[in-house]
Formats: sequence, C-alpha cells, structure tokens
Amino acid sequence: MVSKKQKFRTVLLIIILAIAIIAGVFGVSYAKGSVVFPWELTAKQEEEPQVAEEPEAEEVKEATAKEEELEKEVEKVEEPEEPVEEEPEETETSAATTGVSLDYYGALHVEDGKLVDESGDVAVLTGVSSHGLSWYPEYVTPETIESLRNNWGINVIRLAMYTSDYNGYCVAGEDVQNTLKDNIDAAVEAATENDMYVIIDWHILNDSNPNEYKAQAIQFFGEMVRKYEDNENVIYEICNEPNGDTTWEDICAYADEVIPVIRNVDSDAVILVGTPNWSSDLDSVVEAPLDYDNIMYTYHFYAGTHKSSARNTLTDALDAGLPVFISEYGFVSADGDGSVDTKEAAKWQDIIDEYQLSTCIWNLSNKAEGSALISSDCDKTADWEEEELSEQGQYFVNMLQSIDTSKQDDEEISDETSEDINEKEQKLNKEKSNMEKKR
Repeated sequence: MVSKKQKFRTVLLIIILAIAIIAGVFGVSYAKGSVVFPWELTAKQEEEPQVAEEPEAEEVKEATAKEEELEKEVEKVEEPEEPVEEEPEETETSAATTGVSLDYYGALHVEDGKLVDESGDVAVLTGVSSHGLSWYPEYVTPETIESLRNNWGINVIRLAMYTSDYNGYCVAGEDVQNTLKDNIDAAVEAATENDMYVIIDWHILNDSNPNEYKAQAIQFFGEMVRKYEDNENVIYEICNEPNGDTTWEDICAYADEVIPVIRNVDSDAVILVGTPNWSSDLDSVVEAPLDYDNIMYTYHFYAGTHKSSARNTLTDALDAGLPVFISEYGFVSADGDGSVDTKEAAKWQDIIDEYQLSTCIWNLSNKAEGSALISSDCDKTADWEEEELSEQGQYFVNMLQSIDTSKQDDEEISDETSEDINEKEQKLNKEKSNMEKKR
C-alpha cells in the first residue's frame, strides 16, 4: 500500500511539473510578443497616437514641398508670357483705313445711261485697277483683295491683263496664259467672297487696234464667260485703250464679234467698250452707239494733263445720255508719273460725284512712278500704313474718307431735321390741346 506521505509527494510533483510546463509555454509566447500584460496596455495605447502622428507630419511636409515646387514651375511658365503681352500689334491696327464700306448692289444693268441695281437705283462702283497681271501678280491675291475691302472699303477691282506688251497674253505662250488665267480665277473668287465687283480687262495698248488679236479675244472671253456665267459681280472690259489711227468704226467691228460671244452665254453681263484716242473720244460714240443692252463706254483721264476741255467732253456725253464708266484715271500726268495735281483732281472729283460715276484709279503697285498707289520702297502687298502709300495713294485714301464723311453729314442733317419736325409737332399738339380746354 502506498502511504499518505508518498501520495502527497506524487501530487506535489505533478503540480510542480504542470506549473513548469505552463511557465515555459507562457515565456515563449511572451518572448514572441503574443502576450500582453494588462499593465502594458495603457502604455501601448499612449504610444499609438505618436506613431500615427509621425507619418501625417511627413505627408504634410511632402505635400508642402510639392506645392512649393509647383509654384516655382508656374512662376517659370508665367515668366516668358510677360514679353509676349508687351509685343505691339501695330501691323493690324495701324493700317491706313477709311472707315468706308461702299455698297454691294447685287446684279447690275444699264438703264437710262446709268449703272443701276435690280431696283433701278444708281449703283456707284469705286475702286482700283491693278497694274499688269504679268508684272505685279502679288497685288491681286486673295489677301490683297480682302485688305482693300476691309481697310479702304472699295467695292470693285479691275484686273489689267496686257495683251501684247512684255509677257502679254497674246505673245508670251501657253504657260503664261495659264498663269494669267489662274491669277484671274483666284482674284474673282476673292472678290466674290468679299462682296466686290471685278472687271476682267483685255488691256490692249501697244497693239493699238483691238482687231489685231481679235481671234484670241473671242477665245478668251468665251472661256471667261462660261466660267463666270453664274457670277453676278463680273464685268467684262473688251478693249482697254484703242489708240493710234484706230477709229470708232474699227472698234465697232471688233465689238460686233466679241460681244455676241459673251451674250450667247450671259445675256445680262455688263460689258465695257473702249473708245478711240486712249479712251477719250466720246463724241464718235454719241453719234453711233452700239446696239446692245447693258453696254457702257470707257473714259480715261489724268488730272495733271487733262483739264477743262476733257471734262467738257465727258459731261457733254453724259448729258446726251451716254452710259460712261471711268475704268482708269489718275491724279498725276498722262504718262503715269509726276505729282498729284490737287486743283484739277478736285474738279474731276466734283464731276464724278455729281454724275454718280463708277471709277477705278490706276494703279495698284509699288512701281517707281507717280500713279502707283504704293510707295516704291514698300514691299507689303496688304494692310498698308499711310506712310507706305505714295502721294497719289494717300490722296485717294483721303478722298474715300471724305466720301464717308459727307454721308455721315447728310445723316446728321436728316436726323436734326427729324428732331425739329417732331418738336414742332409736339408744340402744335400742345397748343391745340390748350385751345380745346379753353373752349
């Protein structure tokens, strides 16, 4: 039998072993961090906010640093913009402008010796003639034509295509012909887009008599009218300045073959016909005008050479009912050079205004001659400043400005008249009312 003493020792040994095992397991767990004593919980909880705050502070610092970097980048980007803002835009704003926007009338026809619109009201075309298309093609580009409309307000451009002079249409070959026709096409399109009329000018000069290249003229105008049949703004000038011993009978013979070519395609187009002696003899025409509708006869003058006698020739023809279009003129001498004759120019302008004549001034180029509108030392082909214009160019632009001013004056006068009438009516009505009350 086992004594009580031995039982006690056995139980005690078992308890000691159990304690030892439990203590061993607990020690290992504590060492690994799996066990946390209650008294350690408070300390850990106090430390946790500090651990959480540290990354937040770092993030704030990083964000601040990034913001500073971005600000520096923005400053770098903004810095070069300062000189850009300071760049002047004088090229666009300092171009010589007239404040004018002359009317576009739609389809035109000739009635009672006048160029009129569809309603029968007088249509006045005021513009410029190019110089030779072969020599100065840069002045009939879309950019130039748009500039003429926007800055000067003119409503017609004349395309002077020389026939027999250097690189003329009839003497220079097919390549030159194609180039000239391309230039005309671009100019017609630009004029159409800008509500302008365009004159296609068969510019005879050294060939004197239009019959010399009549076959080429028939072919050319046949092609042009088929191309622009639907354009209400295209006018055909079939011979520029017949000269030498060319008579009105010679011109009529030429016109009787060329005009039907145009009329067979476009029965309504306005056609300009040159007159003898460099388009200055209207007496012959008055005696025997052509038997076609919508025909006008050209008259050319240069104020420095042509004076009272020439003006009388023009006014006599106009008074006789002859429809006249001044398709070329200048304020200088007839040789295209010299200074502006302001005294004679003013007299010519008075007649133009009085008879409401349509005109094209010669010439849009920078050629070193008095009649060129652009200064010879200016290479620009659009948006010219006043000092970049020749003396005649400046005179022409000022003349356009005066046309606009006179219109404004008329409007102001009519406004004042209306106000006066309204005032008088109000007074009369008031007096009437007072009289009725007294009764």
